[in-house]
Amino acid sequence: MRVPVATGAAAVIAVAGLLTFPEWSSGLEGSRYWVSIVRDVLVFAVYALSLDLLVGRAGMPSLGHAAFYGSGAYAAAIAAERLATDELVVTLGAAILVAALLALVIGFLSVRASGIFFLMLTLAFAQMVFALAFQWTDVTGGSNGFSGVRRPTAFGLDLNPADALYRGVVVIFAMVTLLLWWIQRSHYGRALIGVRENERRMRALGYDTVRLRLSAFVLAGALAGVAGALSTWSFRIVSSNDVGLGRSIEAFVMVLIGGAGTLLGPIVGAGVVVYIDRVLSSSIAFSQTVLGLVFVVFVLGARQGIVGSLRSAYARTRR
Repeated sequence: MRVPVATGAAAVIAVAGLLTFPEWSSGLEGSRYWVSIVRDVLVFAVYALSLDLLVGRAGMPSLGHAAFYGSGAYAAAIAAERLATDELVVTLGAAILVAALLALVIGFLSVRASGIFFLMLTLAFAQMVFALAFQWTDVTGGSNGFSGVRRPTAFGLDLNPADALYRGVVVIFAMVTLLLWWIQRSHYGRALIGVRENERRMRALGYDTVRLRLSAFVLAGALAGVAGALSTWSFRIVSSNDVGLGRSIEAFVMVLIGGAGTLLGPIVGAGVVVYIDRVLSSSIAFSQTVLGLVFVVFVLGARQGIVGSLRSAYARTRR
């Protein structure tokens, strides 16, 4: 698959800029704080990208995506403690495996539904996972959460230092984005869009639409598990809130503000939400109200999101 030169060059420059951000931002006031903010944006961008695979590509709006994010976070933390290992391959592998298996079970029972019925099924299953995480105190820590999470080592490199963890997050973010870019342009990605646009016609063409929807659901769950693992390493704690409804809505807001169905949209949406939640909240007391107003504005006036609206505006100027 051939990559346009301009697109490839822009991607390389962007990744290089992110990797070296701690160095070229060192002269800024509060540079360490801004490095942590960018890291959190990238973590939640992976989470939002995983949901966009369902919402923007396969047309499956889910209100239970936090179940996979949180299960991945718990799996990474518990694997590190119970197996007494810091190896990234083991802990990240545990996060992906647990989130994917959970998505397989929930997806098998949900993907035959559509619309509001699918939405409510995913919400119901996620609430079951939340209840399990909240009540299984011996394993998850219950309402106190699972704290003191050990950060991993990757092929002999210690990710405990803040800059090392930051670069590890950048690398994983870049790999997830590349994977989704490839899916977007593959036959499989086009088939998912076909299911979103006209499932009946896709069935008439011989596609197994249930299997396609289930595969997208499992893949999205696995990627959300990756985001959960990155989150628990960043914050060194995971709690039942990470599998709660609020976390699912947060991802939905990121996707819709940034622009569903676009690779850049969820990343931009994650940046907007994290900025309002982490930066603006230190300046004003009603930052959540601001976030709500921003969401309402985009739902009512710019349903394509930031990236989609910019693309439409650019297309109009080219006519």
